[in-house]
Amino acid sequence: MAAKKMDINDFNARIKQIQNPRNQSYFDQDLGMHVPKRVKRAPAKRVVDEESLVGMVLVSMILGAVGLIIAQIVRIRYFGLLEPSTIALFLEVAIAFWAVILLTVLTNKRTITERIAQVLGVALMMAAGHNMIWRWPDQMAVIYTPAYVEQVMATTTQHSIIYRGSVYGL
Repeated sequence: MAAKKMDINDFNARIKQIQNPRNQSYFDQDLGMHVPKRVKRAPAKRVVDEESLVGMVLVSMILGAVGLIIAQIVRIRYFGLLEPSTIALFLEVAIAFWAVILLTVLTNKRTITERIAQVLGVALMMAAGHNMIWRWPDQMAVIYTPAYVEQVMATTTQHSIIYRGSVYGL
């Protein structure tokens, strides 16, 4: 089968057919089929991955716990307040919330649910954070001070929580 010789008039006729606004497709003689016109692509929609609630709460609670660890380091290393007292508690809580605010600015975790989880992380760390000292006493002696680690190990038990000054074993 020999191809029909095309000239400029045939080419212009095909262009006119393609550009006709009423046509959604045009018939291409060479292909012997209807070819759809090119349409503008819809702009790509950005897929936003939604975090799972459990993951979001867990990360926010960890941020709260890290904020309290920072506060304890500042209280023990820089202020030298080893003994538990009201002043030490208020200082620790104030520094913890300041550290949590700084960490949340860096990680962009600022919704109300995340803030509540951060406060829960601080509270959980206040109640059960001494178990980290029981788990890793040598490393915690480097982070805090050896005197503080000895004091915590003398006044608490392993796998326990502290609630209103009382130690409850689990």
